Amino acid sequence: MKINSDLGYIDITRKAIADIAGNAAMECYGLVGMAHKRGKDGLIEILSGEQANKGVGVKIEDDRLIIDLYVIFEYAIKISVVAENIISNVKYQVEKQTSLKVKRINVNVVSVRV
Repeated sequence: MKINSDLGYIDITRKAIADIAGNAAMECYGLVGMAHKRGKDGLIEILSGEQANKGVGVKIEDDRLIIDLYVIFEYAIKISVVAENIISNVKYQVEKQTSLKVKRINVNVVSVRV
């Protein structure tokens, strides 16, 4: 996504946005890790660190971002509370670091880890 200024432009790739979103999500309590956007053969692999961005989808609609997160939660926690925390932190970090507006963040709970 390009941001124009008087001195030129800044081009922020979807991967860079996914990196920011994945790292922001991983900071939240109750999250075990990210999962691939498309599970292969029903197997779920926990992604962390530099691979966390593979569990993030970024779309652009009306110059605003739609972010899809595919996550694995800890067992025995309230999913709705953790999901709201993730949404809040990801939105804050992405908007702070890129100056782009977030339209929506979807949290897809792929699995719960015991």
